[in-house]
Amino acid sequence: MDFSLHVPEIVLGDFMLPWGMVIGALGFLLAWLMMGALEQLRLTRHIWNLPLFFIALAVLCGSVLGLLFAP
Repeated sequence: MDFSLHVPEIVLGDFMLPWGMVIGALGFLLAWLMMGALEQLRLTRHIWNLPLFFIALAVLCGSVLGLLFAP
């Protein structure tokens, strides 16, 4: 019986990478790409506090990815 989907770590050789770290990094990258698209469309000039908006967007993206790909 294979229990690999129930383990919250990703095994890379002898190193176990926490699942939340991978989802957090992917959420950060997705938010970074979304901010780049907003910059190209010049929509960021309507945002009052841009760094705070980026952090909130990264948390939102990480949460959505975590809900979609939960082990």
